[in-house]
Amino acid sequence: MYNVLLVDDEDLDLEALRRFIPWDQLNMQVVSAMNSAITAAKYISQAELDVLITDIRMPQMSGLELAKLAQERNKSVRIIFISGYEDFTYAKQALSLNACSYILKPVNDDEVYEALSKVKELLDHEQSQKKTEKAYLEMVQSLGSTPTSPLSEIKQDLTDYDKKQYKKNQKLAQEIIAYIHTHIHEVITLRNAANAFSYTPNYLGFMFREETGVTFTDYVIQARLLKAQELLTDTNLKIYEIADKVGYRNLNYFSKQFKISFGISPLEFRRQS
Repeated sequence: MYNVLLVDDEDLDLEALRRFIPWDQLNMQVVSAMNSAITAAKYISQAELDVLITDIRMPQMSGLELAKLAQERNKSVRIIFISGYEDFTYAKQALSLNACSYILKPVNDDEVYEALSKVKELLDHEQSQKKTEKAYLEMVQSLGSTPTSPLSEIKQDLTDYDKKQYKKNQKLAQEIIAYIHTHIHEVITLRNAANAFSYTPNYLGFMFREETGVTFTDYVIQARLLKAQELLTDTNLKIYEIADKVGYRNLNYFSKQFKISFGISPLEFRRQS
């Protein structure tokens, strides 16, 4: 199971996260829940973690500082930030740390579960990739130990395969990006995209992040909001009409996402344009 550390100086929020998320369904276990970032930092220096869920604004040490320490200890640790503040600076710093999600309080359990499901997909793929690389290495070593085996040819075959796979993945990522922009006004999910390209959601999501550096969901959000900026600048459509045209059926949620990304509301952006 994947090891999860929860950190929040609000005990009620901490307990809610620990109790109300179906961790077993995610193949995850909460190894500790702490209300002190300082204590958590000491724990992180010794523990093997897969996921860190932390509040951003805490006394003595911020969640951002804590996340940096966790990444120094383990580059592959996945970070989810929780914050009671719609602060663009926090969101920007969270993105710079490659955070998987930035969730605002009061926390919605479904939103947390969705974020953790994406984290699980990434972790599953990393494990799968490591197993594949290990299998390749063992095969090469096994064949290389035989005096008659053409080891150099095998290595070259693997290199050629990697190059072909890289080009294939580049092309697929470009096609997915085109798909997202074509369907920007519709409900876009990783599963729908995977079905459209005849891949599993897990593979498609992992490949997309490897090629673009961002998750599928984050790219969709970014594409929607950039399109919204364009419409706010170039059209006289009402805010709710623009929200609908970029795939948001809930105006409040659209405004919230817009402000998290750009630091101002859609209406404020239009006034400044």
